[in-house]
Amino acid sequence: MKALRWLAVGVVVSVLGTTARAEDKPDYAKMIVGKWEVTKADEGTVPAGTMIEFTKDGKFLVNGKKDDKDETFEGKYTVEKDTFTFTLKVGDQEHSDTITITKISDKEMSTKNKQDKVVELTKKK
Repeated sequence: MKALRWLAVGVVVSVLGTTARAEDKPDYAKMIVGKWEVTKADEGTVPAGTMIEFTKDGKFLVNGKKDDKDETFEGKYTVEKDTFTFTLKVGDQEHSDTITITKISDKEMSTKNKQDKVVELTKKK
């Protein structure tokens, strides 16, 4: 009978432990939604000062400057675990990439691409 009781305690502890660990992970899909400003970016990524807005319906808008010209791009994105994959159209060409979110909070986000180039962003109101 004691063995059965210890088995039940073990199952309860395992279930609670799994639940606690799942709650520790941020909900990236919810946290990414909003307006973000690029504060620091490795060369070959996106210029600092660029604004990126992620919407709840899986769309995003990028506003920035390149060669002193204002540029705006629209695209779609999906979030899976700690990554998001985006697709946007630039002229006649479509560009897709998968980005890893290395850090996210309600104020800051840090990402890296497949070439380990880092982009840091601050959430705007």
